[in-house]
Amino acid sequence: MVFSHPSLALTNHLKLIYVTAYLERVTFKRVLIDGGATVNVLPYKQMKIMCKSKEDLIPTDLTVSSFSGAITKTHGILPLEVDLGSKQIMLAFFVMDNASTYRALLSRDWIHQSLYVPSTLHQQVAVYHEE
Repeated sequence: MVFSHPSLALTNHLKLIYVTAYLERVTFKRVLIDGGATVNVLPYKQMKIMCKSKEDLIPTDLTVSSFSGAITKTHGILPLEVDLGSKQIMLAFFVMDNASTYRALLSRDWIHQSLYVPSTLHQQVAVYHEE
């Protein structure tokens, strides 16, 4: 894989990578790709938009620590099919209350399963193809 040499303008930003993805065929804009996150996260509010309820969740006692160090209890795990680009992958999302700007968070779990390589520097996601 080869990325182009970044321009000076590219090296002077701290932007996150947001993409549009389909979760169970529902369009989600502002899906955050976070290579530092260990779990996929779906805000409770977004779960309700998908017409899912607590009965759809797999119970768990897991708590999640945010980047600020806050500990949050999850509502449960929601398995969802994620379509992004040319890949369809079934992922486990931890549903939790949060007031974030993202509609869903894709973690290292998604990165490794999809064989995508995000570059925050280039604001691009490279895709591995067998061909």
